[in-house]
Amino acid sequence: MKRISLLAVASLFVLNANAQSAKVVTAYRYLQDFNSSKDAESLTKAKEAIDLASEHPDTKDNAKTQVYRANIYMAIFENNLRIATEKSTETDPNKKQAVGYQTVSGAELTTAYQAYAKAKTIDAKGNYTGVANGIAKSAAYFSNKGSYDYNAKKFADALNSFEMAYTVGEMKDTNLLYNCAVTAERSANFDKAKTYYQKMVDIKQGRGNTYSSLMNAYLMAKDTTGGMDVLKKGRAAYPNDINLLISETNYYLKTNQSVATLSNLTQTIATKPTDANLYLVRGNIYDNLANPKDDTGKELEKPKDYEEKFKNAEADYKKAIELKPDYFDALYNLGALYNNQGVAVSKMADKITDQKKYEAELKRAGDAFNNALPVLEKALEVNQTDKNTMYALKQIYSRTQQLDKLKALNTVINGSATYKEAFKK
Repeated sequence: MKRISLLAVASLFVLNANAQSAKVVTAYRYLQDFNSSKDAESLTKAKEAIDLASEHPDTKDNAKTQVYRANIYMAIFENNLRIATEKSTETDPNKKQAVGYQTVSGAELTTAYQAYAKAKTIDAKGNYTGVANGIAKSAAYFSNKGSYDYNAKKFADALNSFEMAYTVGEMKDTNLLYNCAVTAERSANFDKAKTYYQKMVDIKQGRGNTYSSLMNAYLMAKDTTGGMDVLKKGRAAYPNDINLLISETNYYLKTNQSVATLSNLTQTIATKPTDANLYLVRGNIYDNLANPKDDTGKELEKPKDYEEKFKNAEADYKKAIELKPDYFDALYNLGALYNNQGVAVSKMADKITDQKKYEAELKRAGDAFNNALPVLEKALEVNQTDKNTMYALKQIYSRTQQLDKLKALNTVINGSATYKEAFKK
């Protein structure tokens, strides 16, 4: 059997190592050719050579290999971005650039960054000064791609880019952290959204707003317990934060905790006294408490403190209208409040046998309907196609024998005339 000497084996190792080193040099030369000629074939050959060197055990852990690999893949990404941008049919330069970023793959950019990062680890003495610039350039490209993909509603792609940009940054950019959190939420990746919002909470970024966002991420992930725990911590950390107060109020509303909701709304209104929406919501709660119904919508017995709750609802609806005169919801709710009062009093009157008391209750019912009438008419003027308002007015016109108005309203209800045609003013 033929024997190979140890010297011969050693020579083979040297030759092999030299061959791999030669591929690194070859890759560098092809990259130089591309940089001067912009010939895509040179870039392809540079990639082929550096891929082989990057996979071989003799050269893959050399800083030079990783730096060249990073530079080559960065050049590939930039060339692909240029081509994608030039292919766009957009004439506006900004829109053209947007299409380029939204079209180009981020795979080569990711490879470039990973190579820069590996080179930095290997090159402890910092001999390759271009590595830091390469990493910074990677972060900028990732951030740009994330922004353009986000604007195109490609949220999963945007999230990947923002995450890479955040990872690449030497100093963790708080704007990128926020972008990661929001984009994760928009892409329905609620676990990641929770992670990034929690990071923001930990560094006190966004203050109370971040707690609200973190809570919503838990709720969207169907974790009500976790969401309420976040809300509790947020309220403790920022007891005067209006957004957290509103978030807590909304939770109480959804879970039908009327007493807690009213307490929070009153506190919120003290902070935002000109917000018509808050008065509407509080008025609606008082309204529902004054006119309770079961789960099927059947009316229940009025509470003992009906008058107090009625007056509170009336006052809040009126305040909402004062702040916003064309507020349809407040107008309709106030009109319905009066109308419901009139219907309830009429039903009670029907059970009274004493003529004087009967007539007194009928008058009280009439007063309620008269109060409802102008408010509901104003509501219909604001929203001229709302059927609920029309039906409520139809009942009042019938009760009060306003036959001309009833006839005009019926033409609107049956579609033979518009509101403006029927009620010419």
